Parts: sequence; C-alpha cells; structure tokens
Amino acid sequence: MKNYNRRDFLKQVAVGSLYLGSGVSVLNADSSGDESRFDDYKAIVYVYHDGGNDGINTFIPASEDRKKGYPNYHSIRNNVRVSDKELELKVVNGQLDLSSGNPYNVDNKFTTAYTKGFYRHEGLDLATNPLMPEVAHLVNQGKVAIIANCGNLIEPATKKDFADKKKPLPPFLYSHSHQTKITQNGIAGVWDATGWAGRVYDLLENVNGNTEYNMNISVSGGITHIFDANKTSPLILSPHEPIKYSGVKREIYNNYLAIKKENMFRDLYNRLRKHSFIMQDILQKDWKNSPDFKDVLNAYGGQIFTRPSHDQLQESKPYCDPIFTLYQFRAIAKYAKIAKDKGIKRQIFFLFDGGYDTHKNQTLQHARKMRELSLGIGDFYRALESLDMQNDIVTMTASDFGRSTGNNDDGTDHAWGSNYFVVGGAIKGGIYGTLPDLTLGSDDDLTHKGRLIPSTSMSQYYATITKWFGLSDEENDIIFPELSKFPKRDLGFL
Repeated sequence: MKNYNRRDFLKQVAVGSLYLGSGVSVLNADSSGDESRFDDYKAIVYVYHDGGNDGINTFIPASEDRKKGYPNYHSIRNNVRVSDKELELKVVNGQLDLSSGNPYNVDNKFTTAYTKGFYRHEGLDLATNPLMPEVAHLVNQGKVAIIANCGNLIEPATKKDFADKKKPLPPFLYSHSHQTKITQNGIAGVWDATGWAGRVYDLLENVNGNTEYNMNISVSGGITHIFDANKTSPLILSPHEPIKYSGVKREIYNNYLAIKKENMFRDLYNRLRKHSFIMQDILQKDWKNSPDFKDVLNAYGGQIFTRPSHDQLQESKPYCDPIFTLYQFRAIAKYAKIAKDKGIKRQIFFLFDGGYDTHKNQTLQHARKMRELSLGIGDFYRALESLDMQNDIVTMTASDFGRSTGNNDDGTDHAWGSNYFVVGGAIKGGIYGTLPDLTLGSDDDLTHKGRLIPSTSMSQYYATITKWFGLSDEENDIIFPELSKFPKRDLGFL
C-alpha cells in the first residue's frame, strides 16, 4: 500500500473534490495582488493537443521556395502529403457557409479529404489543412496568427551548437510525459517546475477580488500540470451542465460536515466537501442564467456547439467525434460571460484535446482531429461574436512537440518544432517566426529524420500573450526565466 505524505494527500483531496473553488482561502495561503490593477476583462483559452500535433500538416508550406516551400514538402511527405490543389471557401454576408457542401469532400471519406488540397491565403507562405475550413476562414479575416517552427527551446541555438555540446537540449526531448510538463511549465530546461498559468495566478492572486470563480479553470474534468502552483489552485469543472447531487439529504449532510473533526486531514476534507456543495449551487444557478446560444448558427446552419450530421460533414465510418471539444468550448464561452458579468478581470481556461500521436494511419486519425478542432474553434468564435467578447479572449494552441517532416509510411514520428496558432479579435493576423528548411539533414533538422530545431521558443510565444494579458516585462521575466535569452521578447501578434 502506498504511503501518502501531506503534500500527496492535499493533491488527492484536490482531485477527489468535485468542485474545488477558491481553494486558496480554504488552504489559508498568503494573499497578494491588487484588485484595482485591471478595469477590463481578458481571458486566455489554452487548447492542448495531447500526443504531439503535426503542425506541418496543420499549416502546410505553400510557397515555391525550394527549401522552405511546397516543392520540398512534396518530396518529403509521401503518403501523408496534402495536395497543393487550391480549395475555395464559400462566404455569405461575411460568414463561412458550408450548407451546400464541404470544399474538402471527395468520396465522403476523411482519408481522401485529408490529402485533397488546402486553403491558400493571400500574402502567406502557409496554407490551412483542408479539414479546417472554419479556421481557414478566420485566417482570411486576419483573426489568426500562425507561430511558425515553435518549440521548447532553452536559448537560441544552431545544429552545430548542439553537435558541439555548446548549448543544452531540453531534457527528455521526445518523451510525451516530460515534454507535456515542459510545454505546460514554460521553462524548457526544467521538466518538474510549476505550470506557467499557475505562476501567473500566484502573481495576480487577488486581482479578481472576492469571487467564487478562480482565475484558472479547467473544463476538461481533470487536473492539469499547467495550473500547478505554489499558492493557488484551479477550479476543475466538467464541460457539461453542472449536475445536482441526488439522494443526499443536504441538511443532515451539512450538519455532519459542520462538526469539527479531531483529525486535521479529515477536517480539511470535510471543509472542502462542504465548499463543493456551496460551489455546486452557484454553478447551477449561473449556468442556467448564462446564454444558451440557441439563436447562434454554425457554418452548416445549425445551432453552434451541436454536432453536425454525418451527411453535413460528408463522412463515413469511423466518424469524427467533436462533442467533447464542442462542449468544452461551450462551457468556456458560458463561464467567460458569467465571469465578465460578475466583474472578474482575468481568467485562464484549459481545454484538453487528445489523440494526436499519429505514428500510423495519420490520414484518418489526424484528419478527424483537424475536423473536430476546426468545428470547435469556429463555433467558439461565433459565440464570442454574439457576446461581443471576441476582443476579450485569445485562444491559443500547444502540444508536446511537433512531428517529423519525414514520414513512417502512413504516419510520422515524435519531433520538435511545430506550427501553432492563436485566434482572437485582438490578433494581428499573419505568420510569426521563421519558416524552416524542410530538407532532411539540413541545418534546421536535428537528427536527419526531419526533427526541426525551433526558431521561436515557447517562452516567446507565451510571453507575447501574457503581455497582452497585463503582465509587465519584469513580471514576464519572473514567469518565463529563459525569456531574457532571446532577442525578441514580444512576437508582435497582439
């Protein structure tokens, strides 16, 4: 039987409590921050692609450059290659319209849709995956910034620097578990640090005043490393409508919980449980009074955050399954509106999106993920527009690492640098960072297998967003201690 110390116990309590709201006050942490610091609402939505997303097939090199463009991509990618056929988007009254069919469809199979072609964007050297028409439309509107060849990087370095051991590599570079922690802690040289969003919450602990809602909220139903902190704790929620406790006589149970227990751990547990009941009542009431989005339509003409039919998606088995992603985005839209109406100033939301480890069968597996993601992003942005909150919220993507530019028959390997993207009304659209030489064995390839050395670090990417969020340069240096090693602190997309 495993022996638990006090720290382990508190972690288990946090996981076991259905709703751990305002956990800092329960644990008697020291307070800091200034409630009057901000007079507006801003939120970050962190979408995590678990498994290592193929950023090269999310945004495909589209120029004629023989090293960085489509000709090189075409010669390397083979069985997972996206065609350079240009697909057209139908736009009606400024909105994407897919009611008459999908530009990507060939024979109602995602495997053929995945390679049919891409959405080219004027003035950009990257094109959007065919199964992401909603995202492509937002790119055309200037609402998307693509962060090219970005990854966990301790300091600027070349292939020769690594070969000569003059510069350090991130620890456990191709390991899912370690790179997940490093990506979410925002410090490339340390795998066991607290999460970057947890450190932001520690820094801005009291800017939201006395509220039931924490700054950091996961709508994925589980705890995540990005919110690990020294003082604060996140609010862990399900993406579904808050449920009622059934079969419990609340008055009797509340009286039991109010009894002081001699065992400090049991007493703490009961206090957290009591708080869960209180928070549950608040969540139920707020959810019912929040927007239902019934009058907001998706690109197919149906209600947003509902699954389009198989016929509308023009798909055959195995189907994509966007419901969990759609429900997470719906929950974030609702809780963000609730927070803004309550006068809350700053929030960071976590959305889990798994299934990106595409060692094989990529033309089906990655195709389904791209379609699910694009549906969620598209619906979420329409929801924010209906609330007039599209300028208040930035949605960003991240993953363990990118995939190899070379392929393994019908899949790709763990790699390093990747293309990420950010969506929002405040975004200055375009490509940020440097596109790599895709040639196997080039100076941008660490291992001759197409593992791209990032030219932009995750700390630069994150710090650009947290600066918009309200952090000063000095505070960003605290949150991201490696940031000062890079010549550009702000990538400029906000």
